[in-house]
Formats: sequence, structure tokens, C-alpha cells
Amino acid sequence: MSALLPVEQRIQQLRTAVTAHADQYHTHDLPLITDGAYDLLFRELQELEAQHPHLVTLDSPTQRVGGAILDGFEPAPHDQPMLSLKDAMDDTEAMAFVTAAAAGLGVEPEALDLTGELKYDGLALAASYIGGVLVRAATRGDGFTGENVTSQARTIRNLPLRLPFPIDLDVRGEVVMRNSDFELVNKELLSRGEKPLANTRNGAAGSMRQLDPKITASRRLSFYAYGVSGVNGETPFNATTQWELIQGLMNLGFSIAPETAVVRGWNGLKSFFERVGEGRAALPFDIDGVVFKVNALHGQQKLGWTNRSPRFAIAYKYPAEEKISIVRDIVVQIGRTGAATPVAKIDPVQVGGVMVSSASLHNADQVNTKGVKYGSTVIVRRAGDVVPEVVRVVPSTADETLQCFVMPLNCPSCDSRLERQPGMVGSYCPGGLKCPAQKLGKLCHFASKLGMNIDGLGDKSITAMIEAGLIRMPSDLFSLQAPDVVSLPGFGRVSAAKLTKNIAASMHPDLARFIYSLGIEGVGEATSKALAKQFGAWSRFRVATYDELIQTPDVGPDTTANIQRFFADDALGLEADRLAEITSPQDSLKATGSTLSGKVFVLTGVFPTLNREQAKALVEDAGGKVAGSVSSKTSVVVAGEAAGSKLEAAQNLGIPVWDETMLLAALAS
Repeated sequence: MSALLPVEQRIQQLRTAVTAHADQYHTHDLPLITDGAYDLLFRELQELEAQHPHLVTLDSPTQRVGGAILDGFEPAPHDQPMLSLKDAMDDTEAMAFVTAAAAGLGVEPEALDLTGELKYDGLALAASYIGGVLVRAATRGDGFTGENVTSQARTIRNLPLRLPFPIDLDVRGEVVMRNSDFELVNKELLSRGEKPLANTRNGAAGSMRQLDPKITASRRLSFYAYGVSGVNGETPFNATTQWELIQGLMNLGFSIAPETAVVRGWNGLKSFFERVGEGRAALPFDIDGVVFKVNALHGQQKLGWTNRSPRFAIAYKYPAEEKISIVRDIVVQIGRTGAATPVAKIDPVQVGGVMVSSASLHNADQVNTKGVKYGSTVIVRRAGDVVPEVVRVVPSTADETLQCFVMPLNCPSCDSRLERQPGMVGSYCPGGLKCPAQKLGKLCHFASKLGMNIDGLGDKSITAMIEAGLIRMPSDLFSLQAPDVVSLPGFGRVSAAKLTKNIAASMHPDLARFIYSLGIEGVGEATSKALAKQFGAWSRFRVATYDELIQTPDVGPDTTANIQRFFADDALGLEADRLAEITSPQDSLKATGSTLSGKVFVLTGVFPTLNREQAKALVEDAGGKVAGSVSSKTSVVVAGEAAGSKLEAAQNLGIPVWDETMLLAALAS
């Protein structure tokens, strides 16, 4: 059905959908669709971009990985990006990887040596050691900047805090919760009357993101290493193969799955994959596939990387888990942009360790194509541990007597007539801000972490405020007073005062964040940054012409049209102007020359006036580089209040240490 759409429009739809679902998965550990459904969307986007390379943009999710940094954690830039792996979903794709890798190295496919390593279902972690001492641990984040979780990582039982030798290393691996530990932790939580963990993956990810390391320590986490590099990417242990790197990690005390092996060619890969699959249920932790890497390190370097993933490795995944349930109802949900999505309400069923009762049907055409009716027995597939999708109907003689689903003519939220533009797959509600469902979605988007980042303002709080008549538009938030909020469900005197304080603290956002918060269709995080950099000030962006907008890097005709359509809407344009007047978005930081050209900086602690991203931008605009860890290549460490191990490492290595005042003075000079 997507073929009916103009290709530019379909690509933009896919980018928006893939970005949103990736954010739910990586940032919030709360995926809304199945792994399989996500893979289909991502693959369609990849194929369309391959067919139309002139439409590829740097903000496309095919060009990047990961999720946003959570509040409360210090940003941790990676010296070397933590890229994701390309997936193989069947034998054909896995064999294609072997064939392509062998051809790239000029060897026969059956002569290609590969390592087979388990694909753990946990949280990726980079552990940095200076002089053999653990000095920093960081999550993947967006692949380039993660979250500093050093205090939490120190509580992992099998993660070495000090290595046998004074060596500088950057170790990559996965934090997992073993199945036996998962049962023990849940037993303890239930005994205290607390909510149990949903599954081992969310248990690992959620435990590492606890601000209190004592909670992380109580979760009995484990770390399994799978990669390592020396300072500035140097190869440690004098290794020439991936297997030698793994052996080197084992000798240093890191845990490595005993199933890890070297295999040869397609037959070896296939045999190893099947053998691991047969014993998968008996493993002490959850996996969802096997990672195969070219064993020779010189071969890895020769094959190289794409923007998103290495060409020398593949993640061969096992089929998704499927369960049977019964459709008891089909409801239509209205999203922020007005998209009308049918959702099946099913008998609760355990899928991937989670009890779920809703399954996406995507659109009315999918409902009819799959033959889903009220009362249908259906196969539901694991949806990234939370919400499944309906895969297919289980045929039954009773199907003919079941009632068919008919897409409603009107919006269930505002009763507006649903519309379906020619060539579009789904229906949408044109009600805009008059539609309660869209209003809620837009307000939640405005307050979200990537938007105005108003802590404590979630969908439940916003719903209560709407129902109480306190807010109607985002701008109404800034006139709220604590006495207005204190009587709402879930609020007290202290929490009401804290929320109004958080709303006030969101004033003066940077321009990119403000543009994102408006919720313009197709304008995501990367596009917002590109627009902010292009125009520098809200006043310029607000009156930009089509020709000026289209000149922005990575902004195409569809996005340009969406921006102009947004401002042309009387209600939306007026609200945007009102918000800009209230919040006074800051102009984008401008380049200050090459004062710090060639110098490598490490930022640590809390600065008096600059936040971490502002300090990083100032250094980079002045020609410097910001690294995530201290090494012999570091020129200066800029330390603020509560500086930790990075400051200690700098002092031990004799590296100059500046404070914020010294940094600003250097920039001014």
C-alpha cells in the first residue's frame, strides 16, 4: 500500500515512525510495536533510500542509532561510536553477509573464519580503564554520547574495578540480568509489596538507570564483554584476531560466554546458530540471536563501516516469540498528529515475559487483509517485551459468524469526520487542537524530554489539568500556580510547588529544543538542530521563506511544506508566537573561531553557568574536540563542582585542569 504514496512522502512517514519507535525502545525501554514490525519499517526505509539516494538525509534513522540521554545522568561522549549491528532475519540474509564479506576480502566463502558470540538481551555498556582502573562506564545513548553510569556500573558483581595490569582500555559489553537473579530480585520486590520487574532486559536496563547506586547493587546484574580497544583505537594484547581479543579479555578477568567460538564459512555459521538455538532455553540469560564477526582484525578494517553499522559483523536473530489470544474488542486510538490507529483488545497473554492485553492493527486495511474480527483467535508476536502486534488469524469454522470491524466515520475523541487523503494508507482526524486526543498528544510532546523537558509533567498530570479546565494550550502551562495544581489527583502541596518550579525552569530553552517542542510534522530532533543552526534566532526562523527553508541541510520539500503549513494554521501559528514570547528561546551558539584548535578537552562536574551541552558546543565551535574519557592524548580537563574520577585521572597524569572561568577566558582570547 505504501507504493501508492509519493516516494518523498513515504520516506518521511517512515523516518517519523522509525524515529519514534526507536526512541520508545532505546530511551524509555517501552516499545510500542514488535521487533518484526520495526524491522519491516526500517528495511522499507533502507530500500527506498537505496533506490533514491538523493533523498537520503543525515537526520534519517538509517544514519544513526540509539536514544536520548535521560535527565539525572552526566552526558558521556564516546571516543569511538557505539554502532548497532545489521540484522539477518533468515538464512538468505545471513548467507548474503558471508558471501559479501568473503568477496570483500578476496577469499572463498567457505574459507572465511568468523567468531560466533551470543547476542545478549540487555543494555550495552562501555567501560573505560586508565592505568588498569575503571574510571568511567557509559551507556550507548545515541551511539555518540551516552549516559555516565559509573557509580551504577561499579556495583556489577563481575565487572573488574581494577585489572591485573596497568593498561588503558575501552571495553564494550552487555549488562544482563541472569534468569536466576531475575527470580530472586522479583521475589524480594514482591515481599516488600513493590511492583516486580517485567523481564530480564528491562530489569537490566532499568537497574542501570537508577540514580541511586544502592538500588542497582540490589539487582544482581552481570557484565559480559564482547569488544575491546586501546586508547585512541589502538589494538591491545598484540592481537591479530577477534578471538585473541576475547582471550585477552578473559585473561584480564572479564566474563565471556563459554559458547563463544570460531567457525568457518556458511556451514560453520549455520551449524553454530542452530546449536545455540537448540540450547537457548537452558542458557542462564536471555539472548535473541548470535553475532558473527570476521575473525581477522585486518579483515575487519578492510571491510570497514557504514554510517550505522560495521560491514564485518551481522546479528543473526532467532524468530520472534508468538502466542495465541482472542480479540475481545477493537478500538481506534488517535495520535498526536491525528493518525487513527485500530488497536485490538485481547485476552491477557504472556509474551516475552510480559502480560499484555493490547495489540496494534496499524490501519483499517491491515485489519481487513488479515481478516481480524471481534472474537477472532489470533497469533500475537513478541513486541520488544511490551506491546505485541496481531500477526495473523487462526482459521476457525466460527469465523463466518463473527462480526467484522468497520472503521468509524468519526473521530472517537472529538467526533470530527475522519479523512483519508488520496494515496494515504490510514485515516486521520482533522480536528487539530480541538480534538482532545491530539491536544493531549501535543501537550505531552511539548513537555517531553527532547522538548521543553518539564520534569513531572506526564500524560496523567496533563489529562487531569485538561479535565479541570486549567490548560487548553501549551502556553497555559506558564500561568499555572501551585494552588491551581494542589487539588488535582496525585498532587500535594510539595509536588504542586515542585511542578510549577519545573515549568518556570524550562524558560529560555535553546532554539533547537523549542522548535522540536512545537511538534511540527517531520521536524524531529536532528532537523530541529539543523534549523536552529541555519537560522540562529527564532525571529529569523519564524519568517523564513520556502527558498530559505529548503536551503537548510537535510530539510527537504516535505518538511519545508510542513513548516509553512504549521505557521499558516491560525491556531498553531498564533500559539507558537505566544510561546516564543513567553519562553524567549535562546539564539543558537555561533562559532567563535579556532581558539582551541587541535586541543582535546574532557568536561567533568557541574559548572556555575554553563550546562554540559553548552560547554561542549563552545569548545567544538572554537575548534577543540571533546572526549569522554581522560587519556595521555587529553590536552585539558575542565572541572566543575563534584568532579570525580576524571579529575583524579587528570591529576595523576599531570594534565592541566581548568575551571569554567579559565575556559571562558581562553575562548575570549
